[in-house]
Amino acid sequence: MATSLVSLVQSNAVKLLANRASVTYQTVRFRRAKRAYGKSFENARSYEDRIAELKSQEPILNQGINIGFPQRTASFNPDHLQKVWLKKRQGKEQQARKRELIISLEDVKAKWQEEQGSKHVHQIATHYGIYQDMFDHAFFHPATDLDISYDYDDDFVTVVCTGNKIPPADAAVCPHVTYQTDDKTLWTLVMSSPDGHLQDDDKECLHWMVANIPGNDVEKGEVICDYMQPFPPKGTGHLRYVFILYKQTERLDLSRIQKPPRCLSLQERTFSTLSFYSERQDILTPAGLAFFQSEWDPSVQDFFRNKLEMTEPVFEFMNPPPYHPKQVKYPHKEPFNLYLDRYRHVKDINEEVLKEKLKRISPFRPNKPKPLYPGIIPLPKSMPSWLKTRARNIRLGRHQWKGLPGQ
Repeated sequence: MATSLVSLVQSNAVKLLANRASVTYQTVRFRRAKRAYGKSFENARSYEDRIAELKSQEPILNQGINIGFPQRTASFNPDHLQKVWLKKRQGKEQQARKRELIISLEDVKAKWQEEQGSKHVHQIATHYGIYQDMFDHAFFHPATDLDISYDYDDDFVTVVCTGNKIPPADAAVCPHVTYQTDDKTLWTLVMSSPDGHLQDDDKECLHWMVANIPGNDVEKGEVICDYMQPFPPKGTGHLRYVFILYKQTERLDLSRIQKPPRCLSLQERTFSTLSFYSERQDILTPAGLAFFQSEWDPSVQDFFRNKLEMTEPVFEFMNPPPYHPKQVKYPHKEPFNLYLDRYRHVKDINEEVLKEKLKRISPFRPNKPKPLYPGIIPLPKSMPSWLKTRARNIRLGRHQWKGLPGQ
């Protein structure tokens, strides 16, 4: 039996070797798998590249165009500055420790304007979107420092800086504008609001324009549009009011856009800084910039009614209603009192709060002060848990029970 089994295995092995000898092998080249868009895995775009491509916007054609004068640069010599600093430091350190050192803020401001003023004003104006909204992303570095102030009273003034807040009541009269320049030069001063137009968001409201100013004497310039105070409507937040000073190469003829004296028509004061500059870019070069922000105050209501003789516009932000899932008959793991309050009408809740408030006040006795520890008195043990939660909220003034007088 064993001999027959061995002979069977040997015969099968001989047949297998014979079959292998008859098999021919052929070399086949397989290409590397490629993606549907024809790039290999090594050259294909990554997930981050695709997300960046989806978030990328169309390029701005005129971004980075400087339409003003070259940026002022101050020459720094570190060795010289260190020697000057060490020389000035002698004796002043002891004065500073004794709080006797007096520093001139005017000198500090003049040094800042000379070294970093133009750069900082440009950065702030870019942050507030001045160049984007008024010059379609073109920009300029202020080469002339503007000193603008409004008379606050007989002793104090309100200074316009770079984005500071000035109430409309403090800017009701024409400001004082000064700058350093040669008497032989001509200038144009424009004040407009890129947010102040009531009908067209792409237009501006012109508040003041004086052209052909000899030197820095603004009063001798040609008034193209009389001054109009800021009038930010109620509910619009802080609006920007921008002063731009242009340097002229020759005298301008602006009779075509000149407004009548004491013009109060908002339609006639529609203005576009980009169009104004584009039509006269061979003559005008922006050189100075200052702006402030203003928010509604009661003087705006008086201005609309008595000066403009129109109804004051009021803007309100309509909050979307809070989202609640569809109410079910048997909510799972939900406190039923809070769950039902979520779907009640606001008027019903306010009525319940008003009734609770009327129980606590009386015209014949003063209101009781709130207790120092409102939760120190224990609630009855027989009270249901949901009612205990309501009582605690009333005591602590939570949710809709805020502002209730003391018990």
